[in-house]
Amino acid sequence: MGRNVSRNALTKFNIEGQAPPRQRLKMTGCIALLVAALMFSIGSSFGFLVGRMSTSDLAPSAVAAAEESERALVPADLDVFWEAMELIEEDFYGELPSSTERSYGAIRGVLETLDDDNTGFLTPQEATSFLESIQGSFEGIGAFVEWAEDEGAVRIVEPFEDQPAWNAGIRRGDLIIAVNGEDVADLSNLTEAINRIKGPSGTDVLLTVRREGLDDPFDVSVTRDRIEVPVVESEIYGDDDEFAYVHLQRFSDDAGAKLRDELAVLLTDNIKGLIFDLRGNPGGLLREAIQVTSVFLEEERVLIERFSDGTEEIYDSESDALVPEALPLVVLVDKGSASASEIVAGALQDAGRARLVGETTFGKGSVQLPHTLSDESLLRVTIARWYTPDDRSINGTGLEPDIFVERTNEQRENDEDPQLDRAIQLLDSGD
Repeated sequence: MGRNVSRNALTKFNIEGQAPPRQRLKMTGCIALLVAALMFSIGSSFGFLVGRMSTSDLAPSAVAAAEESERALVPADLDVFWEAMELIEEDFYGELPSSTERSYGAIRGVLETLDDDNTGFLTPQEATSFLESIQGSFEGIGAFVEWAEDEGAVRIVEPFEDQPAWNAGIRRGDLIIAVNGEDVADLSNLTEAINRIKGPSGTDVLLTVRREGLDDPFDVSVTRDRIEVPVVESEIYGDDDEFAYVHLQRFSDDAGAKLRDELAVLLTDNIKGLIFDLRGNPGGLLREAIQVTSVFLEEERVLIERFSDGTEEIYDSESDALVPEALPLVVLVDKGSASASEIVAGALQDAGRARLVGETTFGKGSVQLPHTLSDESLLRVTIARWYTPDDRSINGTGLEPDIFVERTNEQRENDEDPQLDRAIQLLDSGD
């Protein structure tokens, strides 16, 4: 558990803001988030790039429990594996994959037995793309996806507006059933499907799509691009410019500081209410989820992290709240709001600090710890579940908004935003 996530400059911060001896990056995102985070650079299921710098090491009791676990393999357990490998090398008629490819295949095979899409493996190239995504730019098609196993397809959770997938006509709910003519149903998992979809900027990928309401699938060619996602965007609404609006795109490095800086300028004496938009935000660093929550809540619980042995870790807001408690706050959410977005929205909802408007969120409630292996490949392992301050689990169910408002694909295409309109109405009238 003490291995560094990276041999480079990833830094872990503890509650006191000091860098401890061991550096570890915990992921609160799911593979679908990875897609969002990597915008299909690596894939959505990491989906929920919900990663984070951990704020502390595991409790000693958790480490001790892991060391005493009877789950560990012993050399004799692998005798049959090596026996099979020797027979393949001796008898197989045809060209064998490289030793590296076979090793990676063995790792992925074991991971498939875990029945957990959020525990995954990335090659060195994929790991590099993932780490780059934390900085806020990547190459891909720009979509947040999930594994639709029953459909034998990849489901589009959220195509990002004005990004390649959206511009090519891909819409929420579409099912990708083939990539460049290869059936998705023949692939073993979401990561493998994403590896087919991702690619260098300027190259094309042909997606075969099945859409509800249409009898036949259709092909869509998408030109991949280098995607630069602005972390924070803001606007002013209202007849008297009295309502501030800020949209946090993802929880990348320094997202909390950037949000704080934006709001410091935005919140003038004229502002009577604030809309915080987390729609389509797939998550990111847990550390930044804590920092973002601290912008709104002071000395409040943010989340509970609970491990398989029953031990838990509590995370509280860390700094002085910038947004006055008396300022009305509305948070916009949708199915694309995942992981770190759900942590923040759940904390604000439980504290009674904000009302959620929009649609039920994605439902990513587990925590991953990535380990950089000796060849710079990356193994991401689910180590815990997280719960809201009121001990609610959102894994697989999501957060229910206080006021449900749907926004259809047609409304998005026509630049209509009933969710934002409802938030403004709520701030203006109080109901």
